[in-house]
Amino acid sequence: MFDIFSRLRDPSIFQGNLKKRNYYEGWYFKQVDPRSASRLSVIPGISLTDKGKHAFIQVFDGLGVKSYYLSYPIESFKPEKDPFCVRIGDSKFSLSGMELNIEGDVSVNGSLSYSNHSFFHGSGIMRGIMGWYGYVPFLETYHGLVSMDHIVNGSVTINGEKQTFSGAHGYIEKDWGASFPQSWIWMQGNCFIEEKTSLMISIAVIPWLGSSFIGHIAVFRVNDKLLNLSTYSGGKVKELEKTAAGVRLKIETQKYALLVNAIGGEVVNLKSPEKGVMTGRTVESLSSTIEVSLLNKSDNKLIYTGKSSGAGLEIMDERNLLIKGLKLS
Repeated sequence: MFDIFSRLRDPSIFQGNLKKRNYYEGWYFKQVDPRSASRLSVIPGISLTDKGKHAFIQVFDGLGVKSYYLSYPIESFKPEKDPFCVRIGDSKFSLSGMELNIEGDVSVNGSLSYSNHSFFHGSGIMRGIMGWYGYVPFLETYHGLVSMDHIVNGSVTINGEKQTFSGAHGYIEKDWGASFPQSWIWMQGNCFIEEKTSLMISIAVIPWLGSSFIGHIAVFRVNDKLLNLSTYSGGKVKELEKTAAGVRLKIETQKYALLVNAIGGEVVNLKSPEKGVMTGRTVESLSSTIEVSLLNKSDNKLIYTGKSSGAGLEIMDERNLLIKGLKLS
C-alpha cells in the first residue's frame, strides 16, 4: 500500500498490503499512570488469511484485569502514512494520541493525547530495532519500536469505569508477519523514578534456514543515553532463569552488564497470530515490576540501579526452549 522506501525508513507505518495471506500486523499502545494506578494497552491490527480477513482492536484493561477482542470488517481499516495514523471503525491511533469509540462486547470511549516522545531511531542503515535482521525476507515475525516513552494525558471509560491519565507514561511498539515465535520472553517498563528512563527486552526462538537460534533485542535508555544490547549489536544473554515470581536475566556487551529481575503481576490472555489467524494465546501482565542494574564491566562500577512499576511482562516458554537453547549456544 505504501512504497517500499517509506516502509523501510519508518517501521511504524503499515508494512503490508491487504492482498497478503497468512499475515498479521498490529500496533501496541501502552499507558500507565503510577499515581492513579490506571493501566491500559490497546492493540489495533489486521488479520489476513485464506479463510477471511478482518481488522481488530484488542483492549487490555489493566485496572480491571480484563481483555476484549473486537472484530471489524477489513474495509474499516484505514492506514495513513504522513503523519502515521491508523483508523479502525470510529477509533483512531497516531503518534499524537488515540481516540476510542468502541461499542460491542465492551464499551470503550475516551481520548488520550501524547507528547514529549523518546523515539527510537535505528543507526546507519539498520532497520529500526531489528537491525540488519529487519532486511531478512523469510522471518516469521518482525518488530518495530516506535516510542520508548512519552507523556499521556486524558481519560478512557471502559464499561462505565473511568481511567484517568495525567502526566502518565506511554509506550508504542508493533509487530508484523505470519506468526509469533514458538517461545519468547518480553518485558517493557518506563515508570522509573528517573525521567526518560525506559527498558525493553525480547528474547525468542528464531527459525533460521531449517534450524533455529536464540536471538534478542534489548534497549535501555538511561541518563540521556540509549544503550542497544541486542544480538546484532554484540549483546549476549549470559544468564536466564525463570523464577516463582517471574524471570531473572543478564545481558552483556563488551562494555556493559545489564542485570534484570522481572516480577510478574496479574495476567490476562490476549489473542496472538498463528499464520495470520488470531487464534494463538499470549499471557501478559501490566502490573509487573522490573528491577534493573547496569554495570561497567571494566571496573565493575554500578552505573545505574532502579525499578519500574507498571511494567509489561510476557513469559511464553512453557517447554523451556529458551533456557535449553541458551545452554547449547
